[in-house]
Amino acid sequence: MPFIDRDFINDLSDRVDIVGLINKRVPLKKAGKDYKACCPFHEEKTPSFTVVPNKQIFHCFGCGESGGAIDFIKKFDHLDFVEAVETVASESGVSVIYDQNVKPVDTRFKRYSELMGEVNDYYQTQLKSSVAKKRAVDYAKGRGISGAIAKRFELGYAPPGWSNLHEHNKADSEKLIDLDTLGMLVAKKDKEGDYYDRFRDRLMFPIHNAKGNVIGFGGRVLSDKDNPKYLNSPETPLFSKSKELYGLYHCRKHSRKIDYILVVEGYMDVIALHQHGITTTVATLGTATTPAHLQTLSRATDTIVFCFDGDKAGRAAAWKALQISLPVMTAGLMIKFLLLPDGEDPDTLIQSESVKAFSRRIEKAQTLSSFLFDHIKSEVPFETIEGKTLFLEQASALINLVTYSVYRQQLVEGLAQVVGQDVSHVEKVVNQSKYSEPPMQDMHQAPPNFDISPMAEMVYDEPVAKKTPDNGMKGLMSKMINCVLNYPVLADDTVELRVRNLPKSNVLLELVHSAQIDDEISQQALIKPFEAKPRVYSRLQQLCVMEPSLSENEAKDEFLSALTLSEKQHQRNLTSASISTASTSADEKKIMEEIQHRKKPKSS
Repeated sequence: MPFIDRDFINDLSDRVDIVGLINKRVPLKKAGKDYKACCPFHEEKTPSFTVVPNKQIFHCFGCGESGGAIDFIKKFDHLDFVEAVETVASESGVSVIYDQNVKPVDTRFKRYSELMGEVNDYYQTQLKSSVAKKRAVDYAKGRGISGAIAKRFELGYAPPGWSNLHEHNKADSEKLIDLDTLGMLVAKKDKEGDYYDRFRDRLMFPIHNAKGNVIGFGGRVLSDKDNPKYLNSPETPLFSKSKELYGLYHCRKHSRKIDYILVVEGYMDVIALHQHGITTTVATLGTATTPAHLQTLSRATDTIVFCFDGDKAGRAAAWKALQISLPVMTAGLMIKFLLLPDGEDPDTLIQSESVKAFSRRIEKAQTLSSFLFDHIKSEVPFETIEGKTLFLEQASALINLVTYSVYRQQLVEGLAQVVGQDVSHVEKVVNQSKYSEPPMQDMHQAPPNFDISPMAEMVYDEPVAKKTPDNGMKGLMSKMINCVLNYPVLADDTVELRVRNLPKSNVLLELVHSAQIDDEISQQALIKPFEAKPRVYSRLQQLCVMEPSLSENEAKDEFLSALTLSEKQHQRNLTSASISTASTSADEKKIMEEIQHRKKPKSS
């Protein structure tokens, strides 16, 4: 995020019309020299909210909220400080001055942002004027999307054909290069400088950043027979799906106050809930919840409610979200879980029951602690001594992920109540588990050498000894599997050839095969073939969580680095094996000469 010049911030309040800024959001009435309205920050019938133009401030005599233009925009629009400054400046016709000495602003981003706005306009125009628009319009109407909501979310249409967007921009070669960079066009492998459209015959959902600028797109096919059903923009300089949330801009813009944010799984869920008045709704973009998502959400609200389908995949996604949430729990933050009836999603459920009924479901959502204990209890034979022991061990491992001491203590006391034991005894068990084998949900975390836990052997099909020369290889294999499970698009023909040459790589190789067939494949579909091998399947479930959160580009770097290290380690192992089998000094000398020959750079 760029740094704004401090002098500019200090002078900004003298250059803006606070009355005009606030009046766009809250209708003001003249009252002598000042202006009044009912306060937007608390419920009231008699106006106590006052704007004082000559002092450029606002104050509410009811709830005590007060400040200048930036303070108002920050609170009303649910923005952070820099976003609020940029919004105030933009709406006042003032150009923001950034501190170039602290962090230079890349001028490309303004060009990219304007171009994505043009693409968004193009798709919206196609939804109105394309000769093929009827299919998209009929699909939207069939899903119950009103014209007003389609306009709110700026829905568009990518017409059928391979080169519509390309043809629309082909007169400007720089735009074509930028559209390739932004993932809207794809360069043809066999023709340099030629491209085809990434999105074709799809209903288009623009993805906005906090300021309302379009940074990417999601496209939905119009027939369930086509695949992939949803296609997102790839990682670009503007867009990282592990950090962005669909609908957050609309949540802020169309919600008077944000008591909670409901996190759902799809574009249509967000749109359907907005249409029924539940506007504090966002969706992850085809990826599991990440710490970056939670940081963004916690800046906008004190209560986050994760909403998932009630099927097996939904429960697995909820459990993953819980594991990611534990380390980021802080004072004042409440996280809840809402699992819907099996076979239902928010889109279908909100249309089959009243808004009141759906809102009651949100109000009654399970707290994080309740969901944590209930989920583990359902996975063990809790009525037995052995089951209670497993329950205590697994819960303790998870509690140790919590860094907020007050909440950790409350979880310990809650755990003691569930198992019916003294708090001091449970506290001792929890503390002891800190120094035992790392908890299963944390196995994916890797120190710099990637050697992640003794359980890494479970990514192989057969058990291996814990102390072997391949220990480093196991960690690297786990790292690569972790990256592919989170970003299937990493798998390509080159990767497959390289993986094939590695020892004991059959699990990774099978994942790569599946990912090549469908690079939008879900994690659940990727690991499903391994259900018959419980040890491997359990390990893969653990590796589905990526922490710390990596963008696709970062994951690609991690993957290729691990792959290269694996190849080097394999070669070292082969060399060591060759030397150990040499029966004479002459054999050893010959092997060493071959090694030195391989190390010599090839002449061009």
